[in-house]
Formats: sequence, C-alpha cells, structure tokens
Amino acid sequence: YQSIIWKENHMKVEVFPLEKIRIEDKEIAIGMNESQVKELMGKAERSFENYGSKSYRSFYFDSELGLDFDENGLLEFIEFLGGNKGMLKPYIYGLSVFETDAEKVKNVLAEHDNEIDDSEAEFGYSFLNESIGLWRKDSKSKYWDTVGLGIKDYYRF
Repeated sequence: YQSIIWKENHMKVEVFPLEKIRIEDKEIAIGMNESQVKELMGKAERSFENYGSKSYRSFYFDSELGLDFDENGLLEFIEFLGGNKGMLKPYIYGLSVFETDAEKVKNVLAEHDNEIDDSEAEFGYSFLNESIGLWRKDSKSKYWDTVGLGIKDYYRF
C-alpha cells in the first residue's frame, strides 16, 4: 500500500542541460531572477547564504530541490537532492537519473558530453560542456543521490 501512495506522489521533472527544468507546467530557466522563480514556485521553504560567498541557495519540495542564485540574484545552479527515495524524479535524455543504474546514467551523459571530470569518480562525475554533475554518498550504491545542472562552464571554476 505504501508504494502505491509513493507512486502517486512522485513528480517527473524534465532536465534540459544548460537551459531549464520543467516541473509539471512550470519551467525554471537557468539565468532567471529570483522574483521570476518565486512567481512560479512560491516562497522558498528556506534560504541561506553559501559559505564565504554573496550567492545563496533556496530550497523547495521538502528540500529536495536546491536553487542557487548568484550575487546578482540570477539562478546559476539547480540541484536535485532527494535521490532514489525522493518525490522528485529528474529525467535527462529520457532516463530517470535516480531510478536508472548509475553506470548507465553516466554512460548516456558521456554520449552527450565527452569532456568529463572524473577526479572524484568513486563518488561522482562532472560533465563539463553540459554543466551536469552526478554524486553519490556510497561508491557502491546502484543509484545517484544528487544531480545538478548549472550555467555554462559551472564545473570549470
């Protein structure tokens, strides 16, 4: 019975690298200002300044979605934090990132972006041209725990 409720409560989110995400009928685009995002999403559950920076992060969907705004208040990074057990189900190139085998997700992303930072391959990968990052807490986990997408060159800094 619990899994039936869960299935009804999950939300498919389409991810368009370097561009936007689509949650139901809402599109949140990289580069939007905070007031545009608030108009679509409502007030954030919580926000805090990123350590040592003028940028800040706002959280939505029980903290499963983190939105980072730069010092000018423009959206520069979107991160899905709920993993396999979360309500939000991000899809990239037709694959459910948190419900598809981690190796398969990595390989499909590599087909779209062959410039990969694998310096922390045990836990994650950054796809430098598409500005997509994958991460997991346990290197033996079958699924990714987080996926993020950023502005152009986000992972090159």
